Amino acid sequence: MPRKMLHYLLPRLRDFLFITIFAGALLIGQRMLNTDSDLGRHLTLGGYILDTRQIPTRDLLSFTKPDQPRPPYEWLAQVLFASVYRLLNLDGVILLTASLIAAAFLLVYVDSTQRSGAPILALFLTIWAASASSLHWLTRPHIFSFLFFAIWLYGLEKNRTNKNFAVWLFPALMLIWANTHGGFIFGFLAWLAYLAGWLWKVFRKSANWKDGQILLIIGGTSLIASILTPDLWGNWEAVLNNRSAYILSRTVETMPPNFATPGIWPFAGLLMLVILFTLLNRKKVEASHIFLLAGLTALSLLMARNIPLFAIAAAPILAGWVKQTYEKENRWTKLEDGFAKIDATLRGFLWPVISVIAIIGFFALRQAKTQTSFFQFDPQVFPAQAADWIESHPQSGNMFNDFNWGGYLLYRLWPGQRVFIDSQSDFYGEELTRQSEEILNGKGNWDAELGQYNVNWIIVPREAGLVKAARSNAGWQIIYEDSVAVIFVRR
Repeated sequence: MPRKMLHYLLPRLRDFLFITIFAGALLIGQRMLNTDSDLGRHLTLGGYILDTRQIPTRDLLSFTKPDQPRPPYEWLAQVLFASVYRLLNLDGVILLTASLIAAAFLLVYVDSTQRSGAPILALFLTIWAASASSLHWLTRPHIFSFLFFAIWLYGLEKNRTNKNFAVWLFPALMLIWANTHGGFIFGFLAWLAYLAGWLWKVFRKSANWKDGQILLIIGGTSLIASILTPDLWGNWEAVLNNRSAYILSRTVETMPPNFATPGIWPFAGLLMLVILFTLLNRKKVEASHIFLLAGLTALSLLMARNIPLFAIAAAPILAGWVKQTYEKENRWTKLEDGFAKIDATLRGFLWPVISVIAIIGFFALRQAKTQTSFFQFDPQVFPAQAADWIESHPQSGNMFNDFNWGGYLLYRLWPGQRVFIDSQSDFYGEELTRQSEEILNGKGNWDAELGQYNVNWIIVPREAGLVKAARSNAGWQIIYEDSVAVIFVRR
């Protein structure tokens, strides 16, 4: 085989990285799908938008807050999820999620390599960062923020170092990001870190005034782009108003990380590495990098769901710091330079494309043969059998449901049935969330509270305190029961 052809067949390190992370995400696809039921709500709203060509700005899903303002700050992600669902069912959702994760860390690797000139080091740190972020790999719109944040940081760094990255790309990206996920606010936090770094240079009398002007243009145009949404500045209000300590303490992802959990250890190691090399390079580090990592560290220690964004920012910066520390190690430098030269000659960039196409083909053929998707909602996690029963035995009146089942029940029963509550707790607020939890636990005057909402039937997990309370209440009777769910109807 001619050597030139071999160069087009052999994958580059970045191709190897994409395929590895893509395959890893597929392998944990079932876990990503069944951690919570948010996907059901996103598929429901995405399907509604596709069918009606309308983006709702008021609630369509619940009877407890009907027609109340509900900012659609994830509508574009919902449309994309619903589109791939219609093509490949839940397999399409997993495929899209895995592709976004792999693409995000592919860009992290490219950024790390360009900053360090050390492809092996960049590969190692990127895989480490991906591992640290994997605790929050879920089939939800925040996955888009992984990719957008990586692109945003790549652009900010290019502008800081006077490399070619068009300023207009920032508001263009922000326009998409602000309509896809509330994580767009992290773009502005990163921008503030770079602006603070520039102001530090002004204080040290080493600043380039043109750099400051460009940063202000980026910030101003991106701010305008961020309100070009169906609900205008409602996206900002939705993101900034979610401050209830009670609500944030109800889910693991919005709580501080538990360092006794093995899933947090890669983050802990990455954080220690950042601290170590900050101290080793304290006279050389860029102020903007310090502000960025310090802010993301604080946010990650406040809420575990911010860890992936810390990891995406940390890997490229660390790559540059580690290279600065050990650049005089001749053996390592020669090894890195050798790999860089070989990698530069390879052109096997089609391998990631081939991998994605092969998986699409596998899913499509399997569905054609079996009429089922490879990935499924777990019937031991969600009330799948109970929903099947309800479809053949429709219930009238309002339903009380478990908080974590809201999205799944919307996916199965909407529009015929609206929910009491779903997992978008920032919309429902602390008062209703507290009331829902008390009712679910069978506490207080739960029967009267259900009566206030004209609830006629209940679907809750078998272990819920409400099951025991309703069994002993003459006003309710069981009409369905399995190993996961119990359904009561008011007599």
